[in-house]
Amino acid sequence: MTTNLTYEEAPFDPAATSVATAAAPEKPAGQRLDERAVSAIERYWRAMLNRRLLILAVLLASMTVGVITYLMATPQYTTTARIEIQRSQAKVVNMGGLELEDRSRDLQFYETQYNLLKARSLAERVARVLGLQNDDKFFAMYGDDGSAGATAPRTRSAQDQAKRLDQAASILLENISVDPIGSSSLVDISFKSPNAELSAKVANSWAAEYIQSNLDRRFATTADARGFLEQRLAQLRSRLETSERELVAYASGKGIVSFSSGSSEKGGGGGERTLVTDDLSTLNAALNAAVAERVAAESAVRASSVNPSAASQGTIASLRQKRAELSARYSALLTKFEPGYPEAEALRTEIMGLDKAIAQEGGRSRSDAEAALRAAQSKESQFREQVANLTKNFNTQRTNLIEYQILQREVDTNRTLYDGLLQRYKEIGVAGVGSNNIAIVDPAEVPGGPSEPNLNKTLLVSLLIGLVLAMGLVVLAEEIDQSLRDPADVQRELGLPLLGTIPKVEDRDVAEELQNKKTQLYESYLAVRTNLSFLTDHGAPSVLMLTSSRPNEGKSLSAYALSRLFAETGASVVLIDADMRNTRLDDLISLDERPGLSNYLSGANGIEEVLQQPRGEGFAMIPAGPTPPNAAELLSSDRFKEMLATLRERYRHVIIDAPPVLGLADAPLLSRSVDGILFVVESNVGKLRMVRGALRRLELPGAKVFGAVVTKLDNRNNSYGYGYGYGYGYGYGRKRGETEDVNA
Repeated sequence: MTTNLTYEEAPFDPAATSVATAAAPEKPAGQRLDERAVSAIERYWRAMLNRRLLILAVLLASMTVGVITYLMATPQYTTTARIEIQRSQAKVVNMGGLELEDRSRDLQFYETQYNLLKARSLAERVARVLGLQNDDKFFAMYGDDGSAGATAPRTRSAQDQAKRLDQAASILLENISVDPIGSSSLVDISFKSPNAELSAKVANSWAAEYIQSNLDRRFATTADARGFLEQRLAQLRSRLETSERELVAYASGKGIVSFSSGSSEKGGGGGERTLVTDDLSTLNAALNAAVAERVAAESAVRASSVNPSAASQGTIASLRQKRAELSARYSALLTKFEPGYPEAEALRTEIMGLDKAIAQEGGRSRSDAEAALRAAQSKESQFREQVANLTKNFNTQRTNLIEYQILQREVDTNRTLYDGLLQRYKEIGVAGVGSNNIAIVDPAEVPGGPSEPNLNKTLLVSLLIGLVLAMGLVVLAEEIDQSLRDPADVQRELGLPLLGTIPKVEDRDVAEELQNKKTQLYESYLAVRTNLSFLTDHGAPSVLMLTSSRPNEGKSLSAYALSRLFAETGASVVLIDADMRNTRLDDLISLDERPGLSNYLSGANGIEEVLQQPRGEGFAMIPAGPTPPNAAELLSSDRFKEMLATLRERYRHVIIDAPPVLGLADAPLLSRSVDGILFVVESNVGKLRMVRGALRRLELPGAKVFGAVVTKLDNRNNSYGYGYGYGYGYGYGRKRGETEDVNA
């Protein structure tokens, strides 16, 4: 039968995948982290593509909820009044040294005004002016009965009235918004309510009452300030005159002559300069210089004691250098002549003279240092005596100076306070309270339509919520789904080389697909055969076992396909069906009714009796035979090893279709007798942790896993670059109407 296949795309070339990836050099840690981050992003992007229908459904549901919310929402009307707030505020005391920078004052001032606009006192003032505490319709708009709405306004107690006023203020504060306009002194006051007229009325009243409250505060502040300043000015004037008289009298009586004005230079007299303090400061500086000179002289004397030649180091060094030269010449003459030789005697005499000169130079250096020390000590002693005498005079005057400074500070303080209050009093008298720094720029108007709900805004919010929810569901589904979607995870997650990827074919005869060399199924297994040929230095392994973590992952078909493809190269191949509990090769290969592997392992038949040549195939085969009750014991027997040894000598390739790993001991037992294992993993089904568990079971007996083949790729793998546009089902091992036994 001829089958024409069409392919959507095949961006991945299976033949290009080889075991070279297992031997790739280890990458730096930073690069591995970057690759993992990129891999995670790609993984979730592919997950979104695969679950695009789920995302679309969530978005549609979110948009539907948004539309329903829009239709059921109560219309809200918002209107805005714009005011201007100028930088101006009353000052009681103007102390320039205590004021903040202009920018800081501006920020503080405007922040204060914004908070005053949202103050509860202002809300209560607006509610009182509009009579909202007695308006039952107002409370009904916001679903509030006012707690005392059942009684008439005249019969309500003062406590009920206060409570309703407080509730009305709370409603106003919840619906008012104060929005400063950036880089300007303009402020928008907006109010939202179900009634358009009420919104305009409240916004305008809010601005008007804010202006009135500001005027009230300014008037109260100015009136209080003028009275306070008049009283304080009279007191300070009397105190200043008294303190000035006391200061002059005290200075004259004690003979204190001051060179500086404490009020202008020392900030209150804390640093008064007198004749005594100036003389003492000058002599103390001279004494410190003399002490430093004496310390330096003592250091020079100590240095001359340790090294007598330190002061004349240059002269002594030249003398020693000359002596060393003469000593060298003298030693050279002694090697040829006797010590009494005239020339040698002359050199010795000259060396002795140099030794004497070096000693004299060292002694002279020490004498100079001692003389300098004596001079420095004498100078220091004279300065100390003068400082001591002047210190006595200073101590006598210091008590008087302390009292003088106290009087001076009192004069300076009184003068500063008096000048500051006098200037502020003049400013208040000129400015008055008639000016206002707040004005209404644009009054609020009755809105022509509702501001809420807004259909576009509602749809946008619904869309954003839907996107977040959809992304969350995709991430959750991706974390829960541990199946193999990206074949590249074989290398990343399992640490195995990817030897090939096999597509899924639906409703086709897979045997006929393998016979047609133009099909993708054939080409995929051809790539696997090619990759297997690079596993060892002598080509493909001699004895290769195929297994998987669970049944129906495609290992039997893979064993059959590889047997056919190896046989096409002209090599001798034998296929062993070792899955004696649940054989699947009978559905792919036409076999005679002859004994099988179980018969041979039990000793009932010889190897020639179980070997047969399937019709239309280029390889030999040993079928599974009858299902034995003790398959694991038969596979671990010596007869199985003897059979493999015999087949190794007769055939180039021995391919074993082994049972699944999980739940059975057959595969680990077989792994000890083969060259290596080709692990088959089904995509989109199962969990990676099951595959890891199976690989760990194979590691226990020391099995060598060459790599993995990923089977049953379909449209869900397109976003990973492995889409083939069709697939095949692995249900050939079940007859129509039968169900799969997962433990087979």
